[in-house]
Amino acid sequence: MELFLALLPALLMITLVIITRKVLISLGVGILLAALIYADWNIVGMITYIWSSFTGIITSFDWYLPILGFVVIIGGITAVITLAGGVKAFASWSVSKVKNPVAAQILTWILGLIICIDDYFNALVIGEVSKPITDQYNVSRAKLAYIIDSTSAPVVILMPISTWGAYIIGMMGGLFIDNAYTAHTGFSGFIAAIPFQFYPITAIIMVFLIIKFGISFGPMKKFEDAALTGDDISRVEATKAASEVEIQGTKATQWTLIVPILVLVFMTFFMMFIAAGFSFGAIMDQSITVPLFVGGVASFLTAVIFAVLDGNVKLESLVKASGKGMFAMFKSAVAILVLAWMVSTAIQDLGTGDLIAEVVAGSNLATSMIPLALFIIAGGMAFATGTSWGSFGILLPIAIPIAMATNPEFMPAIVAAVLGGAVFGDHSSPVSDTTVLSATGAQSTLHSHFITQLPYALVTAGIAAFGYLIYGLTEMLLVAYLAVGIVLFLMVFFRDKIFNRKKISEVQVQPEE
Repeated sequence: MELFLALLPALLMITLVIITRKVLISLGVGILLAALIYADWNIVGMITYIWSSFTGIITSFDWYLPILGFVVIIGGITAVITLAGGVKAFASWSVSKVKNPVAAQILTWILGLIICIDDYFNALVIGEVSKPITDQYNVSRAKLAYIIDSTSAPVVILMPISTWGAYIIGMMGGLFIDNAYTAHTGFSGFIAAIPFQFYPITAIIMVFLIIKFGISFGPMKKFEDAALTGDDISRVEATKAASEVEIQGTKATQWTLIVPILVLVFMTFFMMFIAAGFSFGAIMDQSITVPLFVGGVASFLTAVIFAVLDGNVKLESLVKASGKGMFAMFKSAVAILVLAWMVSTAIQDLGTGDLIAEVVAGSNLATSMIPLALFIIAGGMAFATGTSWGSFGILLPIAIPIAMATNPEFMPAIVAAVLGGAVFGDHSSPVSDTTVLSATGAQSTLHSHFITQLPYALVTAGIAAFGYLIYGLTEMLLVAYLAVGIVLFLMVFFRDKIFNRKKISEVQVQPEE
């Protein structure tokens, strides 16, 4: 098969998303075309292939279905905790502990690191928790949206116990088997790639440095200056946020939110521990899908128990709210997941990755440049499409054969370059769901969030790209980290000359009454 023909479904998907901004439709068209090409332009063969691919997913009780179930349950957990008043209680408790604007932002940053099971859950919950805290000290909603967004996908992509981790691990596991890569399983391969995730790691560090040293540049400086005077022009007042559920609980505390999250983490690891025969050393070799689903069910039941024990939450409202939250995840995230898996399978079956790998192996592109090149390609693709998951589905089946054909020892770095690049594109795209949800959670206008976050994302991506360049040239991870660290140090040390900005903690702001 010619390379152009094998690439045509992916190219068409990207083009359609750019033109239509309809991810599901574009992925569907890509699947139809890939199946048609695979069936040698036979309509019956195309239909048979698509049906086989779909049924393979919905009958996979030990892999795909548990992941889909977990994603749906996340929606129920969010709705129940909100209904029980857990989000509001946690916000009230947090406000009593925060004494200055820097601490208010640092708390939001910390919550982003802790609440890391799903980017949707992260954006909506942290937004509700943090707004009353940051509003006390006139922190702009654009700044809040940036902190939320930079601790959603960049954090979740580093966590195996997350919706993203489950999806990526499932995809990587199958691709490793198909390409005879035996050094890692899907789970251990995900863990091995974490140290090479230069963009997510740098993005998280950047948020802390920007908060701590009051670094504002680009459009963010204008919004922050306006907010300090009490006129936050990035703020949008909505009578009812898209994620809002009527609060019925009256006895909720901060533990109404914290405990279900802790139960999710504990139960997931405990189930993996059981599957490993109670051997800590074998935990990383276990499939995470079923344990993740069990952990999600346990977390959901814990949230329900908190709601029922309150005594004021109506059973009818509990059923309605949880059902609504689950259905919202089903019609969005589940649909994307299924189509992304089908796209990944179709691209594999067309041999697209192998064909590109042959071209790369026979080209003049140095192996040392492959991680950097894939990071840039993934970033551009995710920015244009607004979806990192779709970019994972398109690029991982291409990147893994490239690693096998060039230098298998580069596999963790190459996988990380695809993942990190896709997160960068998703992070900075105006049509990304996480961009929209972060703005919604912070009740910031989407336009102000996009234009203020983009310069920060571009700077972070530049630093990450530098890290991939240094690693490719030296093949030494420590040297790459040293290079990234030096750039970050210089940015902070010369911040006054570069950005000409006072620390926010040096500005006298009276908390709102």
